[in-house]
Amino acid sequence: MSYEVSGPPLVSPWMMLSMSEARTDLDDAKIVIPGHSVSDAPQHFMRGHGTYIREGEIVSTVSGAVNQLNRLLMVKPIKQRYSGEVGDVVVGRVVEVQAKRWKVDVNSRLHSNLPLGSVLLPGGDFRRKDVEDEEKMSEFLKNGELICAEVQQVQHDGTLMIHTRNNKYGKLRQGILIKVPPHLIKKSKVHFHTLPYGMAIIIGCNGCVWVTPALPETFEEEQHVQISDYQKVSQEVRLAMVRVAACVRLLKDYSISIYLNSLTTCYEMSQPYEIKELYEQETSSRLAYLIAAKLLHEIQENQ
Repeated sequence: MSYEVSGPPLVSPWMMLSMSEARTDLDDAKIVIPGHSVSDAPQHFMRGHGTYIREGEIVSTVSGAVNQLNRLLMVKPIKQRYSGEVGDVVVGRVVEVQAKRWKVDVNSRLHSNLPLGSVLLPGGDFRRKDVEDEEKMSEFLKNGELICAEVQQVQHDGTLMIHTRNNKYGKLRQGILIKVPPHLIKKSKVHFHTLPYGMAIIIGCNGCVWVTPALPETFEEEQHVQISDYQKVSQEVRLAMVRVAACVRLLKDYSISIYLNSLTTCYEMSQPYEIKELYEQETSSRLAYLIAAKLLHEIQENQ
């Protein structure tokens, strides 16, 4: 039996993390790992989340960035489950239909709640949600279906209350779902993007990226509600969708922040390669280094 020993990749994920500004909140922060000292003067500070006192020192219990709020010291984990904030755009999967609400998996610690009164139903969003609507809940949204929603409220136990009371939210029909670590999603004012490749993308703040054909310009109207049915997707658009999905996975593998500019940069720079080549380590590491270098250069120019 023979073994082949290879060296490290061209660039490490942590190098990519710093070059791509994947976490802007870590720029001037002190990075610690479990067991490292956060402060040797516990009498001057109060310990917060992610810390404990050991032999006269405040020590970290997680890997993350040290944050100080007045006298309170805490360590914010670099990688953690999605916790959610009001206004976040999320992509989730319906896991259970209950009385007057749906349970949705949004990649968080607890399943989110989508109340019946927070859904845009056929007939308009000002209709009264009655017993008949409650009986037809499994017809509106079924188990296993994907939806796009917005976080409306974060309860004290961490449960997210979401809603789809907008035409841009609701059931997702055709597309590719890619899951990435939530900390790689760069939040912006817009998370819905129509790309110039004949397709669209939804970048969920919870780490779920949805690649879909571009929505048609005209919709079939039923009682003043827009309905988009399944459509035939050309081979050219399908190949573009698969390439964008491969770009998302490449950015994820090298810890590059995922947002509109990084995706379009990756898509354009990947054109000389076939889609299957993007999954090869040699090609992906070289491409990731060039992408991160270009993004870093653009960031420095804008400063």
